[in-house]
Amino acid sequence: MSSDGTLATVVAGSMLLLLGGMVALFGYRLLWIVLPIWGFFFGLAIGGQGVQALFGDGFLSTALSWVCAFGLGVLFALLSYLFWFIAVALVGGYVGYALVVGFFGLIGVELGVLVWLLAVAAGAVTAFLTLRFNVQKYVVIVATSILGASAIVGTLLMLLNPVDPATFADHPVKVVFDQGWGWALMLVIVAAIGMAFQFASTRYHEIEEYNRWAEYTTAPGGSAPPPV
Repeated sequence: MSSDGTLATVVAGSMLLLLGGMVALFGYRLLWIVLPIWGFFFGLAIGGQGVQALFGDGFLSTALSWVCAFGLGVLFALLSYLFWFIAVALVGGYVGYALVVGFFGLIGVELGVLVWLLAVAAGAVTAFLTLRFNVQKYVVIVATSILGASAIVGTLLMLLNPVDPATFADHPVKVVFDQGWGWALMLVIVAAIGMAFQFASTRYHEIEEYNRWAEYTTAPGGSAPPPV
């Protein structure tokens, strides 16, 4: 690799490490920025893996996979930006979805139709429970801490080991564990630090809910409907 390529890799890796640290430590406070991005990547994952499961294609390896993944990603990002309850439902949904996909990937089960459907069903259940029991704050803190920790550990893995980014995006849990228990332990420790810091620093901090669709569609001079 040329010196320019090495420099670019180091700069990109440093930016990803910084971003991962910010999400792990300040994910809840930066929620208005994190939610649309989260929605986009959830849509990208569920769309790309859906095509992979249904047609047997590699993750984001075909035009159809990219169209479905990118289209669903944009839709989820837009809905997350407009509606608070959809945004936090998607965060909760991603937790259930990722747990199922990660578990089956860890034990070596390929992503097929049944696994994908189970993951989608688990996502729907965790999304419902997140809203039903009003635990959005706790789910967001746990999820952003894990997401930030995954970004940090994944970036270090790709900088220090020949890990394919597409493979990591498809099965991050399996990739981390395949590299050894030390990497898995690092992921757990970084996520735990992020959770502890966020719970302590946001003890008396609550993010205001929003309904931007209602704000944009309210007639001039009229009163806005109550927030969702």
